Amino acid sequence: MSYAIVIPETGSHHVLSKQDQPIPTPGAGEVLIRNHAGAVNFIDTIIRRGDMPKGMMPELPHIPGVEGAGVIEALGADVEGFSVGDRVAWMGPIGAGGYGMHSVIGASYVTQIDDAIGFETAASIPVNAMTAYHMLVNLGGAAPGKSVLVHAAAGGVGTMIQHIAKHLGMTVIASASTDKVDYAKAQGADFVIDYKKENVTEKVLEYTAGRGVDLTLNPISGETVKSDLKALAPLGTVVVFGFLAGPPAGTFGEDLATYFQKSVALRVSDIYTYFSNRPKEFNSDLTKVFKMLGDGVLRPSISTLSLSEASEAHRRLEAGETTGKLVLSID
Repeated sequence: MSYAIVIPETGSHHVLSKQDQPIPTPGAGEVLIRNHAGAVNFIDTIIRRGDMPKGMMPELPHIPGVEGAGVIEALGADVEGFSVGDRVAWMGPIGAGGYGMHSVIGASYVTQIDDAIGFETAASIPVNAMTAYHMLVNLGGAAPGKSVLVHAAAGGVGTMIQHIAKHLGMTVIASASTDKVDYAKAQGADFVIDYKKENVTEKVLEYTAGRGVDLTLNPISGETVKSDLKALAPLGTVVVFGFLAGPPAGTFGEDLATYFQKSVALRVSDIYTYFSNRPKEFNSDLTKVFKMLGDGVLRPSISTLSLSEASEAHRRLEAGETTGKLVLSID
């Protein structure tokens, strides 16, 4: 038998409970992984509260966790490039079971990790680093000399964006709350804006000598999308990848058309679109981000709790008490 932390019903973080689970069997193209660590993401808390968009809520009971790290225990048919005993990290869909001892994951979403990389560190990487890399490189055209505005710069994705962007030669302007400004500075940002005390758009234009930034990466939405459009350089792009302040406010006529002569772009990004539709490319990029980790480019800031403390992890995440990434150790 195996065990996992389960959402038996929707509610507060207190509903999370430990339950025994059968060990699953991998199918064709899949591997069985004995997890040694699983990471905590906002989507886990959204599912637990029952706040997923209509049609996206998984059936309960549900084992949360969409990324982790551990050791391969079994291979399904047609799996190549892996062996039983390999140390690996993975990213999976909703239902992948990262809060449990075992997960069955498609081989395209698994990558080997060096012996020098701890499981907790490896588990913190896939979702945040892949989200950051995909938006910067595949959607944002990251290149030396370009500039990027990073909202929520002290979060897990924001941290990875800063590391990757600096590695790629970009100028990084980070936006963070007062208590997290020092953390954002430590990640390598060229400029840090305290959005609670300063006007983000005004500071961006100041730091770029009035030109604006080539790219903004925005998990906030709400009113911030309108201000991001104003902060863009000609041919710049806003990428929205979250709705922490609700859906984007405004209309095409009021906002995008205002900047028509700057030829700006506004797009949304869900990493699972890339995950589902481009598995080969996804796997290639997953390998790249783990090479960055091994080379010291990525420096994840993690807080580790035991799996039995998953409820406390959810409480901290929802209370905004964390920087970087929360990881659950599974023994």
